[in-house]
Order: sequence, then C-alpha cells, then structure tokens
Amino acid sequence: MRLNKCSAKISFLLIVCFFLLSCAKEEYVIDNLNENKIKIIGHAGMGIASSYPMNSYESITKCLMLGADGVEMDVQMTKDSVLILFHDKELSHLNSKINDLLWSKIKNINLSAVPYLNYSIISLDELFSNINNLHNYYYTLDCKYIEEKYEDTYVRVLIQIIEKYKLKENIYIESSNEQFLKKIQQENPDYKLFIYPNSFEHGLEVAIDLNLYGITISTAVVTKEQIQLAHRHGIRIAVWNVHSQSENVKAIKKNPDIIQTDNLSHLLKILKRN
Repeated sequence: MRLNKCSAKISFLLIVCFFLLSCAKEEYVIDNLNENKIKIIGHAGMGIASSYPMNSYESITKCLMLGADGVEMDVQMTKDSVLILFHDKELSHLNSKINDLLWSKIKNINLSAVPYLNYSIISLDELFSNINNLHNYYYTLDCKYIEEKYEDTYVRVLIQIIEKYKLKENIYIESSNEQFLKKIQQENPDYKLFIYPNSFEHGLEVAIDLNLYGITISTAVVTKEQIQLAHRHGIRIAVWNVHSQSENVKAIKKNPDIIQTDNLSHLLKILKRN
C-alpha cells in the first residue's frame, strides 16, 4: 500500500515537471545586424486578422500601446499630393484610384469595419501629429502605386513630412519601385531604404547595386541561409506574411532584423517584450 502511494506521488511529480517544462518559453539565439535583436513591427497596425481596420488610427495606436517597436503602413498619394494610409489602389466607394481623387473627397468617407462601424482614412501627417512619444517608435512606410508622372512629387512630399517631424532615424521606406528609391537616395543617401522584390536573388542584386539599407520579403520565400548571405553584405532583412503563432516562431529562427507580424501579441510574448 505504501509503495503504491509512493509511486503515485512520483508519477504526480513527473507530470508536474513535464507540464512546467512544456510551458517554459523557448530561448531564441538571435544573430542579425540589429544588435542581435529582432524589431517587432505590427503589419498595418494590429494585422490582417485583427478586428481593427488595417492602416486605421485605431489599429496603429493599439499596436504601439501593446509594446511593438513600430508599425508598418501602406502609403499612397492623392491627386493633390496628400500622403494617406490605405492599402488598395482603388477606393470602391467612389470607384476611383486614390491617385485620381482629392484628399477632400476621401477624408470624410466613412468605411465600415467591426468594432468601428465608422472610421476614416487618415493622412500620414495627421497620424504623426497625433502619436504620443512619436520618436519612441519605428515606422515602415510601404510606398505603393507610384506612377512615373507622380514620382518626383511623391518623393518631395514624403521627405517634407519626414523632415517636419524629424523622423529620419525612425523611418524605413520600402518600395518595389527602384527608380523611386534612387530618387530618394539622391535627395538624401542616409534614408533607410528597402527594396520590395519578387525574389530574394533580385532583391539582393538591387540592394547591393544601390547600396540600400535592406530588403523586405515574404517569409515564405526566404531562407535562413539567404538572410545570412544578405547580412554578410551588410543588408538587413524585414520579413512579412507572418500570420500565425507557428509562423512567428519560424520567422524568428531565420534571424531577420525585422518581423512585420499579423500576430503581434504572440510575437511580443515569445520574445519576452510583454
């Protein structure tokens, strides 16, 4: 009888130990160009699966309040040269491209989403003017849909806003438009520019040729070995398309410099930022 009780006690202790070990956080050894730390960036705020609308003021500020290092935003320009935060090329409410619309036509439109039944598109200038402790965070600007006839204006307006808020050290500018990146570089070679390529090989070629700060690429098409290769050339890697908890873990193990995540709370937790 006493032996049975002893065996039961040992079994219980083994179960408890197993449970505690399984719940322990995994330790990650990071090796990158960001002082061996991964910058945690919220994808368009809280991410694609969030109830907050992407690129909305609510989503962006919630992301920063949770403890993210920064936020990625989709930026495009209106007909009257206002930079706004919006992903799609066209605004379905008016059946027109953003580039063809005046800011005055856009800013009063209410878009529907849960839990914010009515929310407005915000300009980049408005966002920066309303963020507390603005310089405590990093801002990745995914500059989209830049037609050749608008390139020079887009560059001028973007630099004006960055300089207005003294954010040069806090801004990452990413684009698939190589000519656009070249023009920014010509204005100021110190901006942190990222090429957004179709493949790692092309991105590395462009980044080396233009002496860019980094490459932004889907985590699904880049390997740990390729990231190591970029690092040997002094080129940083930002990965996106990181939606789930398992994808957060896989992304970490590739040692990028930046993760643009759609599962912000989990990434903060496993990297012990929260």
